[in-house]
Amino acid sequence: MRLKETFSSFVQKFVQYYKDHKKRTIAIGSGILLVATLLVAILGGRNKQQSSETQIITLSSGNFSKTIDIVGNVKAVPSAAIAWGASGTIGEVYYSVGDSVSEGTVIAKLADGSISASILEAQTDLLSAQYELDRVMNSDSDFQTAAQALEDAEYDYRAKKDARDYWNFNGTDQALIDQTRSAYHTADIEVWNLQKQYDALATDDPDKENTYTALQNAILTRDKALRNLNYLLGHSYDHSVETDYIEYNMAVAVLEEARITYQRYLDNSDEIAAAQAKVQALENTVNSASIIAPFDGVITDISANVGESVSSGETGVQLDNLSNLVIEVSVSEVDVNDIKLGQTVNITFDAIPSKKYQGTVTGISQAGDDSSGMVEFKVSITVTEPDDEIKPGFTAVASIIVQEIENAVLVPNLAIQSLNGNSIVMVVTEDGSIVPTPVEVEVSGDSYSVLKNSTLREGDQVVIQLDLTSISDFAGGFGGAMFLGGGGMRVNSDTDLQSPPEQ
Repeated sequence: MRLKETFSSFVQKFVQYYKDHKKRTIAIGSGILLVATLLVAILGGRNKQQSSETQIITLSSGNFSKTIDIVGNVKAVPSAAIAWGASGTIGEVYYSVGDSVSEGTVIAKLADGSISASILEAQTDLLSAQYELDRVMNSDSDFQTAAQALEDAEYDYRAKKDARDYWNFNGTDQALIDQTRSAYHTADIEVWNLQKQYDALATDDPDKENTYTALQNAILTRDKALRNLNYLLGHSYDHSVETDYIEYNMAVAVLEEARITYQRYLDNSDEIAAAQAKVQALENTVNSASIIAPFDGVITDISANVGESVSSGETGVQLDNLSNLVIEVSVSEVDVNDIKLGQTVNITFDAIPSKKYQGTVTGISQAGDDSSGMVEFKVSITVTEPDDEIKPGFTAVASIIVQEIENAVLVPNLAIQSLNGNSIVMVVTEDGSIVPTPVEVEVSGDSYSVLKNSTLREGDQVVIQLDLTSISDFAGGFGGAMFLGGGGMRVNSDTDLQSPPEQ
């Protein structure tokens, strides 16, 4: 046991030294490290009876994909099992399974002689209710005019307010701007009045000089107010700015008048709402004797035959939107964070073994469900281009591609070994020597891995299945040829695997 610990410690230190002095240690130490590796394996596994064949494989590059494979079932969205709303005898069925129908289409209806008296009364009352609704709506022209005027005034008000607010470059409080603007206009009117008085006085009028002095003071006050207003706005209060302010004030006045007029005619709206509700209730009663499509779709099942008696609540038609097929799967909490909206999904169906389909992740639940004993999240996958062969209810195998790396060097997982917490790959050099190379796995799949910052390239040869329990087993796996020298261990093998398939 002490020998095993000694060799294990030696190998661990050597690997670290190798990382720090890679070029210097390849030639002189690879044979020592491999022998140490084998001795540790032997000493640690004397009681193991298994051994595995060693082979050499040539690395190739390709596209690496990491997937999460889940089984789910197809459903159409939307999908509805449409039930009869009343009891009676089926009188007409207008469509068959496989037919496409539009929203609002009557698919089947009960015979008039079998429906209840309440439905027949509703049919008569519906005519009167629709007439009353039309009367209320048409006699309500003043209200409708006021409502439209109010909508126009509100729209114009918002536009004028935006135009006014545009000039407030400094974001000053609007109340302060309005106060300063009012002071400016008051001073401007004072200037205008004094100027008018001054112009009306004769040259020799004794009040002419006093009026002139007052005019100059008013001009100074007005100009000061204008400079203050410009400062608050951060922009000159020119003709364009003043126009937008005036139009805004006009829009406020028009909006207020429109609201007053609308309130005067508003009382009639309750009558209209009541008439509309009555028509809707009667339509619902009349429609209960028919099966009506609630959306555009394809009839996938009909359990309604002419002459059959049905009860209220009994399903008559299954309607599905087959142009939007979704596969719902449950993903464990371990994998859910790897799944993102928009990820590509490869889809296969047991019922369609000759075809492969694609889809996209379109929904991920944000709350897990532990009803099954483990926390799972619902993920929705939309089939990209569904065809007529896919049916709702089919079992699907969805492979969600959570990571893709193009043109990566694919290293078989069997070539990656663990030694005292370090990952190494046995690389076959050009002269046939085996050089143990420390590696770091970036991402791993079922069969292949991609290494991080690795010196391995396409065409390099590596040893796989180097899992031995004895020296003799190791030698036998290579046809009995093993010797040290020349900077490593030389291997003679007739086995050279083909390039790995795309992951």
